[in-house]
Amino acid sequence: MDTDRLNRWLTLGANLGVLTGIILIFIELNQNADLMRAQMVQSRADNLVSSYEIRMHSDYWPEIGVKRRAAASYEDWIDSLTPNEYERVRYLYFRELNDIRSQYYMYQEGLLPQEIWDEATRGQIVRMMRLERALKWGCNPDSEFNVVLNRIASEEGVPECDPNENGSR
Repeated sequence: MDTDRLNRWLTLGANLGVLTGIILIFIELNQNADLMRAQMVQSRADNLVSSYEIRMHSDYWPEIGVKRRAAASYEDWIDSLTPNEYERVRYLYFRELNDIRSQYYMYQEGLLPQEIWDEATRGQIVRMMRLERALKWGCNPDSEFNVVLNRIASEEGVPECDPNENGSR
């Protein structure tokens, strides 16, 4: 009888140990997910600061910015650019598009906080869609990513990408 009793206590102790271990692993996973989100937010902030710093020390971005602020529309701005400035803006567009794709993936995976997607990324999408329209580039409106971009553009009153334009993403 003492052996049965000891066996039950040992089994109970082992089960409690396993349960405690599972709870601790769950807590650690939550902490890792929070840390991952914080790192992504910090990385995004670092990229933005770096982008501004590059433009701040640039010989050409201030002039491009002055032309943008002086233009009545994105189309007028694009028309006012020199060929070299146009290429710089074109590369800026590709950088922005890649950044938004990355944020979209992180958002879909639950790694980008909702408030960043709703505020910062949405504004970035609006600027990029206006630029895309001014550059007269087309897109594949059926891709999942472009469907999201077009939905946000429509909600914000910005022209959607046009698959009939000259180029494509």
